[in-house]
Amino acid sequence: MSLSISKVKSGLFSLLIGISAQAYADEKCDVELGHGLIITDSVIRILDNGQTRVQINNDNQLLVRGRWVKLDEQETQVLHEYAKGIRDTVPELVNLATDGVNLGLSAIEQVVEGMSDNNPEVLKTQLQYVERALMDKFKRGEDFYFIAPQSLSKIDDFFTKEISGKIHSAVHGSLGAILVSVGDAFKSREGNIESRFSDMGQRMEIISKEIDKSLQQKAYQLEEKANEYCECLNSLDDTEKRLQDIVPSLAAFDLVQIRS
Repeated sequence: MSLSISKVKSGLFSLLIGISAQAYADEKCDVELGHGLIITDSVIRILDNGQTRVQINNDNQLLVRGRWVKLDEQETQVLHEYAKGIRDTVPELVNLATDGVNLGLSAIEQVVEGMSDNNPEVLKTQLQYVERALMDKFKRGEDFYFIAPQSLSKIDDFFTKEISGKIHSAVHGSLGAILVSVGDAFKSREGNIESRFSDMGQRMEIISKEIDKSLQQKAYQLEEKANEYCECLNSLDDTEKRLQDIVPSLAAFDLVQIRS
């Protein structure tokens, strides 16, 4: 029995390592987003403490603190380049971040369902905490993308520490509930506890291997994009400076901040 439990724990550990592996993306890209962003098909909003301070409509109309800023044709072209740079970079970051974690959360649910006939309530509660932490940083809907102000060079800390820690709590709490459930089944002679533990270990091993493959591929994709992000964000920073020269009031809401 102890050997089966060991297999289960080993599988859980492999799963958690796989999930945290996606964090390789922005390892040397020392860039910070100084403000939050909401992006839709027609509008870009730059947020300060949850309030819209800069708004770009249809990539060619600028409002700062709710006031329309008149731009000539050449200045509007700079605004268009700035908006395009945001659209070319941020949605993909949000997609990659949320896809990786959602894959991990879905995998955990599959593993737990494979262990027990019942899905422990503690799992649902803990995964809600994971999702909430994720949505505080990255969020997407049918018609929008959101990214919070943050250091893009420390996204790995967010995934490997905060998200990973919450996933640890979810999985360990669920495993405890499952063991209790299995023990109860044994007491009521609904099943053989040793065969149940063996089945749990086998299912965990098979599923976690498949999860690891998927997450390692995701980590590789993120790693490949890292340099591209740096180049795009550096270019976006240059465009932002040009736009700030045109509209000095934008300097108060500096979005892209290169630290290196």
